[in-house]
This record gives sequence, structure tokens and C-alpha cells, in this order.
Amino acid sequence: MFQIEQWSKERVHSVTMELLYSFNYMWFLAEEWIKKNCPEDVAREGMLHLTDEFGTYEAKRLEKTVPDDIEGIDRLIRFLEHSHWCAFEDIQITKLSDTSMRMSTINCTSQLAAQKWGMEYYDCGTVALRLRSAFFKRINPAARVTPILTPPDKAADDCPAGTACTWLVSIE
Repeated sequence: MFQIEQWSKERVHSVTMELLYSFNYMWFLAEEWIKKNCPEDVAREGMLHLTDEFGTYEAKRLEKTVPDDIEGIDRLIRFLEHSHWCAFEDIQITKLSDTSMRMSTINCTSQLAAQKWGMEYYDCGTVALRLRSAFFKRINPAARVTPILTPPDKAADDCPAGTACTWLVSIE
């Protein structure tokens, strides 16, 4: 196990970032392998199941990092701030009300990787919705995630440059 108590902040950050990028890369490769080697319906259902499991498990693990006295949309925001999204993506979080927020990914690493590999875009909308839904529902069963913008949609002119996706997260 890492002796992180003895490491500098910079070293912890550097190692964590490299591990997260490795995880992201392997998820992308695993998804592509499953699509190529499994019947289409099995591949789709398998990826959606894994996505649900990952979102739920990540939120469960993060419960150790978020104080119990934070409630409502502020609780969802705090979990998001501790999540893998904020660890290695440029995530813009906008609190819209006491029951809703907007989550946008700017210069998405998965979209950039897809373009680097010659793809027009990474078709992640369905899986991304399931992942976010499972994550936020673990925190608050009344949480709902609604896609506003997902690839291949183009961002509106009023969105920050490089916006890859935008989600409305609400408590209903």
C-alpha cells in the first residue's frame, strides 16, 4: 500500500492523476473490446450494468469523505467535487437552485482521445447518463439526471469553448 502520509502533496497528486488517466484509458479499451467481441445486445446490457455498478460503488466509497450535515443539492455538489469527474476532467458546476445544478464537462478527455484515435466523437451519452444517474441516486434516491447536451450535439454559442456535455441534476 502507498505510504502517502510520507509523500508530498505534489507526489500524491501526480500519482493519483496518472492512476485516474490509466483507469479512464482502460475503461475506454474495455468498452471497445466488449462491443467488438460480444453480441450487440449482450454488450449493451453488460456495459449498462457495469456503469450502474461503478456509479453506485463510487458514491458509496465517497460517503467516507463527505460530512453528514450537508444536505440537498449541496450534498450532491460535494460528492461531485470528490468524484472521478472532477479529479481529471474540467467540470463546471453551477448551482441553479436549492434543488438543481448544472454539470458541464469542458475539453473531455474521452472525446479528445476519440478524436486522437480518428473517431469523430465518442458516443457516450447513454452510458454517461446511466453512470451519473446511478452515482447521484446512491447519494439521494430522489436525484434525477437529465441530459442537456451530449455528443455528437454541438454546444450552443453561449456555452464555454470546448463544452462536450452538459447535464441537469435535480432533486425531485
